[in-house]
Amino acid sequence: MCIIRIYFIFLLSFFSISAHAQIDTSQVHTSPYSVIYNHLYYLQNETYDPGRAALSFPDIGLDNKKIAIKLKGYLDGKGYYIDFNRVPKSPDFIDSTTSESIFFLSKMDPQVYVEKIGNAWFYSITTTEQTEVLFKMVYPWGSDIISYFSDPVWTYSILGLTLFQYFGFFFLLLCAWIIYRIFKLISQKILTSWLKRYFGLPFSVEQPILKSTRIIGLLISIRFILFFLPLLRLPILFGSGLIKVFIIASIALVVYLLIQIASVVLHYIEDFTKRTESAMDDQLLPILSRFVYGVIWALGGIYILNFLDVNVTALLAGISIGGLALALAAQDTVKNFFGSLMIFLDRPFQIGDWISFEGSEGVVEEVGLRSTRIRSFANSLFYVPNGMLANQIIDNIGLRRYRRFRIVLGITYSTPPDKIEQFVNGIRGLLLEHPLIVNDNFEVHLNDLAASSINILVYSFIDTQQWNIELKTKHELILSFLHLAKSLGISYAFPSQSIYLESSGDDPPSRVS
Repeated sequence: MCIIRIYFIFLLSFFSISAHAQIDTSQVHTSPYSVIYNHLYYLQNETYDPGRAALSFPDIGLDNKKIAIKLKGYLDGKGYYIDFNRVPKSPDFIDSTTSESIFFLSKMDPQVYVEKIGNAWFYSITTTEQTEVLFKMVYPWGSDIISYFSDPVWTYSILGLTLFQYFGFFFLLLCAWIIYRIFKLISQKILTSWLKRYFGLPFSVEQPILKSTRIIGLLISIRFILFFLPLLRLPILFGSGLIKVFIIASIALVVYLLIQIASVVLHYIEDFTKRTESAMDDQLLPILSRFVYGVIWALGGIYILNFLDVNVTALLAGISIGGLALALAAQDTVKNFFGSLMIFLDRPFQIGDWISFEGSEGVVEEVGLRSTRIRSFANSLFYVPNGMLANQIIDNIGLRRYRRFRIVLGITYSTPPDKIEQFVNGIRGLLLEHPLIVNDNFEVHLNDLAASSINILVYSFIDTQQWNIELKTKHELILSFLHLAKSLGISYAFPSQSIYLESSGDDPPSRVS
């Protein structure tokens, strides 16, 4: 019952134009309102007078009666519902976008408008001259098909619609469904098999392509309905609402089709990123995907709002002001967002790198829009805001070409110089023999005379990127140094002190170590 009530309200709104008083002939050309109202008022069933409706058109040598009728048919066929509450009544109206004395009946159709010619308002000369062409675009086979269904059985009305209109609408739906099924069958059997044969499509790409073919089939079906729907001559408000529903559905399908195309493109980008050495682009791809999808949906929403005559400019301005206020209230969030952009652009580290900063270190696991997740060597997780991380001095230990091996060997002062020389040369030989030591970049030298030892500096690099191999190599080298010292009879020193005790008389001082 609620739906029936709403429908009756629509019908009352449609016929509300006839409830207004008629316009005097002398008042037809005073404003855009009077021109359009006079035209449509005198083409209603209960006030039908094409001669009076023709007064809204300029005299340029055409049959203005036929022009008035065909323009009304064109407006009805396109589903343009004129809300007279929004039509200007001022004789001095100026369009803000063109700065001219013109008024467009619909933003979506710049060919239909009224203009001020001299001191009087008329339908524009362009509209008058193009009406015949516009009418044929909407009714390519003529508009008199309804005359073939003039029998009383077809003109019987139910809820404001005739049986012919009900039958015609359901017939269009049936034809559209058949078209969709045929296109779907052809696309799935021919297109996908052809693409598989020549391009070897993976499953992840095949599914978006199949969805795309179904979407294209639905779009063709909807366009078929929109093409033939004007022939049914539906009531203007009902027909206008129905056309808007189909057009909005087609826009949504186009947006969804672009989403599927984007998913295919992003799939091949993902394959490319997997072949690169960098892991950062793998992390960036999901963020890029969400951004692309968001932009497509946003543009589709803006287009739908613009189609519905919503003031998109004012809406975007309001959103911009609100966004500015939100940005001021969430400066840290904005800072972290731009910090993440800097990390993605500068690439100071990659996923899996061992980094150190501000006394903290660990392995990078994920870089998000707000923070970076790092796995510490205690196997805990800590999250660093990207705004802070972008301003830190980062030591990317993961980018080291080699692992440094530095050790100081302290031997006792009782070691003879010739044995020290043998020990140093032996260490050099051990380094040269080890397969993971960089042979052209190591140093072994007698380096210092410390308080309790003679120090030998061993400085070299291990050719590995893995920590466990680094530890294993250090173990092997230190163990070989111990064996070498034992074979040469060299003892390692340890911290010790010698204390001299003074004695009285002629006895020499004694020493306690």
